[in-house]
Amino acid sequence: MTDFAKVIVIILNWNNAGDTLQCLASLESLTYPNYGLLIVDNGSTDDSVQRIRAVYSTVTLLETGENLGYAGGNNVGIRYALEQGADYVLLLNDDVVLAEDAISALLKVAVQHPEAGFLGPNVYIMEQPEHLLSSGGVFAADWCPFHRGMGERHEFHDGDGVEVDFLSGCALLVARTAMEKIGLLDEDFFTYGEDVEWCFRGKRAGFKVLLVPQAKVWHPDTRLRDENSARVMYYITRNHLLFLRKHRLGKIALGRAWMRNWILLINWSINPKWRHIRPKRDALWLAMRDFVLGRFGKSQDM
Repeated sequence: MTDFAKVIVIILNWNNAGDTLQCLASLESLTYPNYGLLIVDNGSTDDSVQRIRAVYSTVTLLETGENLGYAGGNNVGIRYALEQGADYVLLLNDDVVLAEDAISALLKVAVQHPEAGFLGPNVYIMEQPEHLLSSGGVFAADWCPFHRGMGERHEFHDGDGVEVDFLSGCALLVARTAMEKIGLLDEDFFTYGEDVEWCFRGKRAGFKVLLVPQAKVWHPDTRLRDENSARVMYYITRNHLLFLRKHRLGKIALGRAWMRNWILLINWSINPKWRHIRPKRDALWLAMRDFVLGRFGKSQDM
């Protein structure tokens, strides 16, 4: 493989043409010489497709026809990219902005480490450009995933790829060799946690997961929004249980996760000070119910 491996950048849009256009504009200044663009519209119900095509009429745009989630929507794009001969795909959320040398920095490390299946940049907070949203992720007790450096001011440093447990799916470079061996994103997750599971699956198959600190992207600060979201509570809860069971990570870890959920559910139900988060409580209950009933993919209730 040459230093200029073929990269196809996949932007997943869902009712968010404004941010997608901003993301595409940031790609115009990229220094990497061998990349292509692919937009996947994930069943938008607004005028996203028309707005994007009006500005970027020559860029390939695939329409899924319905919201397939992060996993399903990106898988549509990945299959197309592999058919086009991509050596790597770079998955981007539609609200991400890249530094001009982001892909060059990622590919430089990829060439140096052919055993790397997944590579990712430092993700910074758009509203606080020098503060991190994610510097790769690690597993804590009972396989609970955490993003390193969240909210911290980061001092840039040189160096090759830093091995981590997983990377943020908002900007994720994945090698063709890894996808051919382990498959694509697991659509049972639909959204949230599928990036963690994919990286974990890759590591188990012998691929490295590398953070590339020299590569930079910016993403809006979603911490408060996610913390207050019943929808996020549902998918995070259900999918963590699914992750533990799928990879047989131990009855103790699964039991502790189940117990933590029950304690939260009871506390949020009987303590008057939590009345304002009843939607999250209900989402937690639905997540536990659906896990037991084997209801995965897109929830019909959230």
